[in-house]
Amino acid sequence: LLFSAKDMAERTSDDALLAKDDPAKHRGKISAWWLLGITAVAVGIYLLVFWNWVSMPIALRRADEFRYPDRFIAEVAKQHLFEMSNVGPRVAGSYANEVVTVGFLRRVIEEVAANAHPAHRIELEIQRATGNMFFDYTNYPQTSVYRGIQNVVVRVVPAGREEPDNYLMLSSHFDSVPQSPGAGDDGTMSVVMLEVLRKVSQLSEALAHGLVFVFNGCEENTLQGSHAFVAHHRWFAKVRTFINMDVAANGGRDIMFQAGPKFSFLMEYYRDNVPHPYCTAVAEELFQADLVPSETDYYVYTKFGHLPGMDFAHSTWGYLYHTAYDAYDTIPNETLQHTGDNVLALTKALANADELYNIAEHEGSKAVFFDFLNWFLVYYPLWASILLNLGLSAVALATIGVSLWLTMRRTNITLRSLSIECLASGGVILLSIVVGAALSLVLGVILNAVGSSMRWFTQTWLIFGLYITPYLIATSAGPMLYLRLIRKEQLALQTRVQILLHVTCLIYVLILIVLTAMSIRSGYLFTLAILFYTITGLVNLLLQHPTYHWIYVHVLGQIVPIAYYSSISLTSFATFIPMQGRGNAGSNPELLIALFAVLIGLLIAGFLTPLVALARNAYLFIGLLGVFFVVSIIVMVTEAGFPFRAHVTPQRYYVYHIERNFYHLNGTLRHSEAKFYLHPQDRHTPDLIMDVVPEMAHASQLGDECERELYCGIPFYQNNHHGQRENAWWLPAGKPHFPQPVDFRHTGRQYDPGTNATTFRFRVTGTDHMSFYVSPVFGVQLVGWSFSDAIPRSGRSWNGQDVHYVNFVHGIDDSPYEFSITTQGEARKLSELGWHFYLNIVAQYMHHEEYRTDEFQTFIGHFPDYAHVVAYPAYLESWIF
Repeated sequence: LLFSAKDMAERTSDDALLAKDDPAKHRGKISAWWLLGITAVAVGIYLLVFWNWVSMPIALRRADEFRYPDRFIAEVAKQHLFEMSNVGPRVAGSYANEVVTVGFLRRVIEEVAANAHPAHRIELEIQRATGNMFFDYTNYPQTSVYRGIQNVVVRVVPAGREEPDNYLMLSSHFDSVPQSPGAGDDGTMSVVMLEVLRKVSQLSEALAHGLVFVFNGCEENTLQGSHAFVAHHRWFAKVRTFINMDVAANGGRDIMFQAGPKFSFLMEYYRDNVPHPYCTAVAEELFQADLVPSETDYYVYTKFGHLPGMDFAHSTWGYLYHTAYDAYDTIPNETLQHTGDNVLALTKALANADELYNIAEHEGSKAVFFDFLNWFLVYYPLWASILLNLGLSAVALATIGVSLWLTMRRTNITLRSLSIECLASGGVILLSIVVGAALSLVLGVILNAVGSSMRWFTQTWLIFGLYITPYLIATSAGPMLYLRLIRKEQLALQTRVQILLHVTCLIYVLILIVLTAMSIRSGYLFTLAILFYTITGLVNLLLQHPTYHWIYVHVLGQIVPIAYYSSISLTSFATFIPMQGRGNAGSNPELLIALFAVLIGLLIAGFLTPLVALARNAYLFIGLLGVFFVVSIIVMVTEAGFPFRAHVTPQRYYVYHIERNFYHLNGTLRHSEAKFYLHPQDRHTPDLIMDVVPEMAHASQLGDECERELYCGIPFYQNNHHGQRENAWWLPAGKPHFPQPVDFRHTGRQYDPGTNATTFRFRVTGTDHMSFYVSPVFGVQLVGWSFSDAIPRSGRSWNGQDVHYVNFVHGIDDSPYEFSITTQGEARKLSELGWHFYLNIVAQYMHHEEYRTDEFQTFIGHFPDYAHVVAYPAYLESWIF
């Protein structure tokens, strides 16, 4: 990138970049218009990438099937989706889920079987299962118990030969969350599977392996349906790999965000067969780092089933996910076509894959994978990424070394002086990055502190103005001020800018080496940046272009990285922005978004911002960035910056009408009350409604209730909701109505003197979603219970006591549930003599909106139109035994 003294002295035709009357002090500088031009090109690339990102394949209609007999037909799937979502919410245990939806799936599958090609034999089973599993979450582990839940299971095997020993499994779920028709989650994937089943059944030749389609009926409640198939269905024994499909958004592309683990041949089949690739190892690592507040059945199939597989989901702009607006008309036919094309092609390929004959032989390492603008897939195993990253780093360092050596030859600068310049330049770049990141993060802290967080929730472009712009200002101003204030007579301005770019590359190399050492596959993001910078560096070394020409080569080399990082930006923001509306109300969402913004700014503009120092009117460019920042602040504080919109970007509220009854050891009632309980969902719960909903004038936080009562005495839907107790609110209410009141009985007690163990037996009837909190008192140990074979570890303690949580759901079987708890030891506190444990019984009436009281309905009706309120009765009774 450096040139001979003669070349430096020559004036080239590129002097047109300078005004003819430029004074000598402007030699080597470029017009600020070039900066605006480069910015316009970068913005144009981003917009083109966005256009490509939202472009989808043409959806095929029934009339197209004659011309495309082997293609997925989106219109067929959409018609199934209409019928499926028209049922309304399909909560596990409800009539809509257990009878109507199961009947719908049975009818469609039987029709497919009746019209199948004679080469295939199709078998349908309705599985009803009872079982349990344990989720070893850090603070809130739970034992999940299910009884009588239903899965609709279909097997496709060759009709004319022996039954295969190896199966490919396709999985989705047909249940939904309360008050949501579930057209997206997971109706979309269910109807995709139905159409894939239809198209596979029409193939004229049988597949090499069997196919199993699992429509599971209880995913929304701790993934119980998939566990039921893994643990209790005979066909699972022959499953060798799987494709799981779920949804966290309405529409958009299906992203393949988990693969393996350690079976990289799956990525080879994805690469070679899927027509619309959309995947990245970044998504896999972010999901597995628990930055996404949910799980999919992939977890069950890999952890409990010990299978390799692939996980697909719709994840872009998930504002309507798990709301009443997740309706049929929000799902484009093009989305169904995109997903159907991918899944059908992958199904046919894997169902004929030789690797399934002995899949254990193909276990390898994890893989680095990503699509480039949905055009093609880049994939290589982890060991290859280590070699690539280290090799590329070595080439980049060598290229920079040669460039600096040529600088010494051309300018006669000493090694010591050049080293000082490189160190100073590195310090400037690092300081600029740190200052830019600090500006964005501090702004996030300030906005959160003054109650102005999430202003980008609807107006997503504000992220660029609020968080990327301050970063760009800092990383542009830092190098510019350094070169303006500290002169180096031996080094020309453009040479010093090249050194700034070199040290930027060195910083990237250092980051890449650290990420590689930590086996973080997302490091490929820096691999791409280093690769193209090294390529343009080598080109400039070979061509030895004089002043200005190197800038053209350098900027051209940034086009591909800018395009890719723009795509990553779109995917990241479209996925994580909506999640901030259903996350941790106690955390600051600005910090996560600001960090994403800084990372995007670093990747897209890291090799561009040092060029600002070349501009004669650089302050003009930085000033324009400042104007954009100010405009963003102005918009943010106006009504246009309000985070939520009705039916489009709603604010979520979970409101439970609860009744609580607490009993003494002798069975007499010690306390009873009813409340409206607001479970927090975002940073603005319940700030925005305090002056809008009149009943909130009587609301308060829980205070010391969580110290007095086990799990606060709140009928939590999941025990991890206890983690939001400091942000929860409640207010007085009359008693709720319950369609199936809890009937809890202590049916017996047996003492074994040989083991000093006491077994307590109970029976309970109630609704389909229940749970139990168990906490033995000091001196007493829980040594057995009927929920599972062993007592799992305790979760977060309560006043020093162990706490165990059991989640219980029944499907079609609503008979009384009997269980037992066995303890050893004696209470150590005088006030607890004769006590063994606390037991709380919880019931969630999730699909009984018709039983809301008038008071409850009035309270909900006062919420603003932008609020989506999930509201139902819940019950708790607390006992001491």
